[in-house]
This record gives sequence, C-alpha cells and structure tokens, in this order.
Amino acid sequence: MTAIEKDLSAYEADVEFPDVSGMEHLQMLMTRSALHRVEDQLTTAQKIRLAKADESLLHHVHLFYQAVQTIADLTRWRETEEGVTPEHWWWYLDVLAQLPAGVTIAEFSGFSVES
Repeated sequence: MTAIEKDLSAYEADVEFPDVSGMEHLQMLMTRSALHRVEDQLTTAQKIRLAKADESLLHHVHLFYQAVQTIADLTRWRETEEGVTPEHWWWYLDVLAQLPAGVTIAEFSGFSVES
C-alpha cells in the first residue's frame, strides 16, 4: 500500500467517526493536509474518494469542531502553522460550523459527488 493510499484510507475512516477525541481529529486534519500536498498525484478514483470523504467531514462539521475546540483553538493553530491558507478549508472547521443552517457549502475538491 502506497503512502497516498494509506493516508486516503485513514482519512476516509476518520471522517466516519465524528464522536472521537479532538486529538484524533487534529491528526485527521493533518492527514488531509498531507493529501492536499500530493493531490496532483491522486488518480481519478482517489480524487473521487477524497471528495466523498470531504463531503462526510462537511456533513458533520459541527461534531468535528465540537471535539476539536476542547483541545485546540483553530484560529491560533492557523496563525502558527506555516502554509495554512483558506485553500486548506479543513482547518476552518470553526468558521464552517458557524454557517447558518441551510447554507450550502461550496465544493472544495474540484469533483462533484452524487449522494
């Protein structure tokens, strides 16, 4: 199993469990950043899997943020971590969780996923 496949599989599993600890979610966000760094190397099938996993993260953004906020301030984290830009939307769970109900979150990964 390649490093990309390992990270993608881990991320896919992580987004299915929003009720685990904030520390585990921080690791998930770091894994998502690792996948972003190699996104140009992903196959089409892997990009679709990533988009579906991203959709799961966004669907449960409130639960993920609730767990993360108990151990980390994402605003401060973004300020101290080099290279975290709005393109790295997964580091903005605090912002995404504050969107009003019914607001559609724009597609981030470049692939649409039919539910």
